[in-house]
Amino acid sequence: MHKNQQNDSTDIVAKIQKIIYNERLSSISFEDAITKTYFFHKLTSITDMPTLYLDFDLLYSGYVAAKILSQSQNVILHQPTQQTWKNLCVDIMDQISQKQHLVIIDSLNGFFTTITNQKDSGRIINNIIMLLVGTGQKTNSAIVVGSISKFKKDEGWILSAIGRHVIEIDKMNLISVRKQNSHLQLVLADHHNLEKSSLQISELDLL
Repeated sequence: MHKNQQNDSTDIVAKIQKIIYNERLSSISFEDAITKTYFFHKLTSITDMPTLYLDFDLLYSGYVAAKILSQSQNVILHQPTQQTWKNLCVDIMDQISQKQHLVIIDSLNGFFTTITNQKDSGRIINNIIMLLVGTGQKTNSAIVVGSISKFKKDEGWILSAIGRHVIEIDKMNLISVRKQNSHLQLVLADHHNLEKSSLQISELDLL
């Protein structure tokens, strides 16, 4: 990579980090699961924070197991189940209360599917996410929640195939990652899905 390309790549990485870590909680919507997995894989590779990755979808875990993707050394990968998710969330809260971490919830769709037999699953998930955010405040930990979702004018962000709403609070980043040919477009939006800023990312930027 040439020096100018390295400088450009470093600048892009810094901008991504600034967008993601601007608030303690970020909700990132994707159009498809493969783009989501690719982006999160790249996000873990450009952060120096120890990362706790909750892989509800198991797609990332499958890629790692098949050696299609390599797992960064700073990533601890978990596969929550109906039996383990509660204790796992408690353990993660304990960890982020003591040291700064990046917590990736992949994905909100998978979280709902995992606790589908729980009454008031939406309230439970919202409470868990807010507890994570609150617990991680003193260590400046960041919580990132991914979803396969679409914005509907009269309803807001809706999870694909599930129809549930994506969590929204006042102080959070609302981000959508859109695939455009060989690039990704990272868009920071307000609660009405009006674009505040955007960033075009190429494969080269994330190497």
